[in-house]
Amino acid sequence: SRRPRADRIDLTEAARQVLEGHAPRAIERGIDLGLEEAGPVPVIGDGTMLREMIVNLVDNALRYSKSGGSVTVKLAASDGEAELTVTDSGPGIPAEEREHVFERFYRIAGSSEEGSGLGLAIVREVVENAGGSVTLGDTAGGGLKVEVRLPLADS
Repeated sequence: SRRPRADRIDLTEAARQVLEGHAPRAIERGIDLGLEEAGPVPVIGDGTMLREMIVNLVDNALRYSKSGGSVTVKLAASDGEAELTVTDSGPGIPAEEREHVFERFYRIAGSSEEGSGLGLAIVREVVENAGGSVTLGDTAGGGLKVEVRLPLADS
């Protein structure tokens, strides 16, 4: 079996690249896409997969947000943990469905959205492979908040 890659990745830089890539789509759809960060947040993991994780989270958030909405990616480091939070102003996910959205091919009932629903399944796989955890919650406005925690690389 292939040894998992262990690159040193700055999640802040990775998020900035992902957001630059998604900016045209956000602008086109009238969604305010923003990054809140206070400097580098280094983690150890497979750089390609960690970027893919951020892409999936931002894709999801943009897909479920309507024109005039906002998607915010926030990065912080505290107590030896990297925290990556993605919040959107979409419809949110009912608490009883939250565990299911991590299953492959699961789509929220009544959702007319295109896509296989693989986004969050892949996110959880990547995060757990990197020794972290992912949780879903609500934003104040009723949208979805996805919080990823990963071990911080030693500085």
